[in-house]
Amino acid sequence: MTRVVHVRSAQGLYGAERSLLALAAATEPPFEPLVVSLVRPGREDALTAAAGRMGIAAARVDAPGRLSPSAVRPLLRLARGGLLHAHDYKSLVLALVAGALARIPVVATFHGDTGHLARVVVYERLARRAARFTVAVAATSGPLADAIRAAAPRIPVHLIPNGIAVRPPPTCSERDAARELLGLPAGAPVVAFVGRLSKEKAPEVLRRALEAEADPMQARFLGFLPDVGPVLAAADMLALPSRTEGLPMAVLEAMAAGVPVVASAVGSLPEVLGEGAGVLVPPGDIGALRDALESLSRAEARAPLASAALRRVESRYGAVAMARSYRDRLYQPVLDSTRGRARSPLVQTR
Repeated sequence: MTRVVHVRSAQGLYGAERSLLALAAATEPPFEPLVVSLVRPGREDALTAAAGRMGIAAARVDAPGRLSPSAVRPLLRLARGGLLHAHDYKSLVLALVAGALARIPVVATFHGDTGHLARVVVYERLARRAARFTVAVAATSGPLADAIRAAAPRIPVHLIPNGIAVRPPPTCSERDAARELLGLPAGAPVVAFVGRLSKEKAPEVLRRALEAEADPMQARFLGFLPDVGPVLAAADMLALPSRTEGLPMAVLEAMAAGVPVVASAVGSLPEVLGEGAGVLVPPGDIGALRDALESLSRAEARAPLASAALRRVESRYGAVAMARSYRDRLYQPVLDSTRGRARSPLVQTR
């Protein structure tokens, strides 16, 4: 078995972390996953805890400071004989150092730009340039793949959408129980927002779209949740007014739960939600978002979208299909190439 060491500098359990876990859980022989969470000393490690609940091998590596050179030695120990798979800028830099020291191949997944802080924009640009030193890269959306190809033109860049483990949608009784848990009225339309309260997610656009219609006394701010299942079970629709996205896990999870999605037409969302699998609106267009949500206020309007969305996610965005794409397009070719070079005879010329 060849170990694939997934490295992520995790700040919580958000879309990229959930995508990483879905990939690790669906990985098949001859590869075996190990999830490594880079965490500042003293901070909670949500990624390793979630991996443990799923039965996935995981390890915490303390990573103090911005670059954390002390994390290189543990990565060397954990990744020997395998390959390193980085999932963000910090983990990519550390993986590249470890890979260079021990001749371990490094691949990377770019989950999507955020751009909510100036320094984060710089890190994201540096990450695309650092991709030049990997052996292969995956991107979750076409625009992101194009940006990486422009920054690292000699490196293979593969478009591999996120995937999820598709389970049966919540039953009517489970939906009722979720609403009761959250203290929501049984018959009122419920709009859910799942994501960080950050600039690129544009939560203020949703607030302005709803302020004339929604009852502020019925709003629920739930904070960080390790499992968004109860929220989606209680929801009639998911709103995602993002300014930028890759392929958000929240959208795939809503589709699998039978919850219609209204989202900005950015990143991979036009492909995911097109042809009747969701509703797309221009980013930042408050009126279009309001009208789209209003059009889904009746159950009979939501039902066709929910059915189409469930069919779409089952056919195109399953975790097993994602894991096999990584195996066939990144892991196996990289290992074959690496081992081929190791077996090549030394030829001397006179």
